[in-house]
Amino acid sequence: MADCKVRLGCQTISWGEGQNRRFPEVLAEIARAGFEGVEIGWRRLADTPPARLRAMLADHGLVLAASHVGGNLADTAQARGEWEMLDGVLDYLGEMGTPRLMFSGLSSVTDRTGLDAELAVLQRAAEHCRARGVGLLYHNHDWEFRNDAMILNALLAARAMEFCPDIGWVTKAGANVTDVLCRMAGRVGAMHFKDFADATPGINTVVLGTGIAALGEAASWVEANVRGEFWVIAEQDRTDRPTREMAAANLAYMKSVLGISAR
Repeated sequence: MADCKVRLGCQTISWGEGQNRRFPEVLAEIARAGFEGVEIGWRRLADTPPARLRAMLADHGLVLAASHVGGNLADTAQARGEWEMLDGVLDYLGEMGTPRLMFSGLSSVTDRTGLDAELAVLQRAAEHCRARGVGLLYHNHDWEFRNDAMILNALLAARAMEFCPDIGWVTKAGANVTDVLCRMAGRVGAMHFKDFADATPGINTVVLGTGIAALGEAASWVEANVRGEFWVIAEQDRTDRPTREMAAANLAYMKSVLGISAR
């Protein structure tokens, strides 16, 4: 992996609601585990001034690798919340020096007409983000693979889009991880490592390497296809273990499967 510098991040979703009131504690656990950066959802960031967040991150030797927004873009009532605040999000990321914004959505799409309407908005947003120096990366779930992968195929045809493939959801959807990553080649701006206990519906996330996700295949693809700095981010939506133990176990697995020596 000589031509690829993999950096390891942690999505703070595992720490649940109210985490913005406990950021020092959350960041301490993540740093203690050995991660280099964090991804924090925008609604959890919005009330923390950038200068305050920078200071907290610096205290723990971390960086803000990415943030995350979501919604149904064609539903103006829903989008009026965080999505219509896009410039505010981009201003914040600019102050933080963060060049990645993850987006997830499209779950309510049922036909091609609705999908085309959503994609038109999403492509304009991606172009706007790019003009502001931020990559808008589509984060998949499993619904993109339904109806003969209608949504995924449309996203791949939308050339403005980049991707942050979620390996757990790709696996749960029954898709071949290597094939999906090869179709996204050249447009993968980061990657989420998630693992599920089994393929049944629901968010039954488990510690990385203990479930069904084809994370080893993803790691091999990164080694063979990625050059330069690249973020792989652990995203465990729910945990029944103490978060500090979960973070340490996820980091150890990531280092092992990605061939990264312990610091």
